[in-house]
Amino acid sequence: MSNGKVFLFCIGGTGSRVLKALIYLLASGVRIKADKVIPIIMDPDRENGDVNRTIELLKRYQVIRKRLEFQHNGFFYTDVQTLSSLDVVDEKGKDLKIAEGFKYEIDGTRQGKFGEFLELNQLDTANKALIQTLFSEQNLGADLAVGFKGNPHMGSVVLNQFTQSNEFKFFASRLNERDRVFIVSSIFGGTGAAGFPLLVKNIRNAPIDFPNHDRLRGVPLGAITVMPYFGVQPDASIAIDKNTFISKTKAALAYYEKHLSSSESSALNALYYIADPVTGDVRPNEGGKGQKNNAHYIELLSALSIVDFMDIPIDNRTMETTVTPDKGGRALSPVFKDYGLDIGTSGAQKLNFLHLGRLTLQRIARPLIQYSYAINYWKRHLEEALIGANQQAFARAGGLDATFLNSEFYRDLDRFNTEFLQWLKEMDQNERSFQPLNPDVNDGLLHRMVEGVKQHKRGFGPFAKEEWGYSEFDSVLNRADKSLSNLKPEHKLMAIFYKATAAIYDEHKIGVPLGV
Repeated sequence: MSNGKVFLFCIGGTGSRVLKALIYLLASGVRIKADKVIPIIMDPDRENGDVNRTIELLKRYQVIRKRLEFQHNGFFYTDVQTLSSLDVVDEKGKDLKIAEGFKYEIDGTRQGKFGEFLELNQLDTANKALIQTLFSEQNLGADLAVGFKGNPHMGSVVLNQFTQSNEFKFFASRLNERDRVFIVSSIFGGTGAAGFPLLVKNIRNAPIDFPNHDRLRGVPLGAITVMPYFGVQPDASIAIDKNTFISKTKAALAYYEKHLSSSESSALNALYYIADPVTGDVRPNEGGKGQKNNAHYIELLSALSIVDFMDIPIDNRTMETTVTPDKGGRALSPVFKDYGLDIGTSGAQKLNFLHLGRLTLQRIARPLIQYSYAINYWKRHLEEALIGANQQAFARAGGLDATFLNSEFYRDLDRFNTEFLQWLKEMDQNERSFQPLNPDVNDGLLHRMVEGVKQHKRGFGPFAKEEWGYSEFDSVLNRADKSLSNLKPEHKLMAIFYKATAAIYDEHKIGVPLGV
């Protein structure tokens, strides 16, 4: 039976960074119960460095996945598509046209200043006075090209345009019966805090002339609201002040409780909360190309809320939504979840796999370890195995040669893997760091890759040893190759490494100390 699609609304910089973490998890083989993942990025900052890095990553994931098969391979398993690639479901959406891509223009943000967006100079005296009462001169003079600078009251005005756009109508017209929607946003800035409740309102109270309005009102709807997990270094020249993060969070949570998640009228089937009180300061930046924050483990765990939401069975009461003409869609039995770490009474500052919960380990430990094994070999030993003096049998038998190393596919894969390694390194560079893996070891000793876990020795008695280097890896690859014949070179590469890394994982019995 089809699992349906999941439409991911990723709002602001945090939304894009969580999406980036999800893509790396999917590339490693983490499974999500969705036939397709459809990211929809919402951010008025057209030059946002975090957003644009995520968009490039999505494109590269698609290019790599398009060249693969999945009968023997579990890497890059999940299909990730653009909204515009979907076929029409509702007649009202058949003539809607939208641009290709993962990010969509928000009407009016190219007009420059917020005051120009409101057409302040065209208002009569009374209305102009009202606007000037509601918004400060600093607000009215703010450049929309770099977002809302932590001002959700501005964002709510601008982002409301998106829900009237062709893109939002197009999304509604593509909803099928088994599809779900998930919203990713932060709560302590401007874009996410404004966009999240607006999206929920317009989904649950879609007007009757909207494409697919009944299905839109009743769609299973989940969200994660990311509370403060980093600060911003003080800088008098920018409008963002980390001292306001907590007060903004409290105000937003109070609003959410009353309007989105009360037991009597919850608009959400599942709402996830996450934060980290250890909030190291990042370099101040109001947006644009310079906004490139280090990856953070909170973003990885936030990405897992999407996986968790999709794991809830469609016939579970949590997924039930009632739809009435006057109140729109309402969840009958909503759930609320937060995430907890096993960091001890002292509060560990350097985290690894062993600080995570059992369910998290079951979802991510094995895929991430397998993919890290593969990347280490590809980066440090593949060329020798394919064309060196000790060329391996798996290379001789399947078209894996110098031509393959120079192929467009392998160059794309290598670029993706370089960024994957950078993502892991960045998570280790925060005030509370997360280093589950060290896939950059240069001696081929795989037992050193998994932080905090002493892996089982191989062999018996005095001949037992921990080391598992490239020679042992070669042997496993050659054995795996014997059952994988007549595959294209790129298919073969991914298939034998998926099979071999699984065998190495099992041989090391890594799953025992990790509890999976």
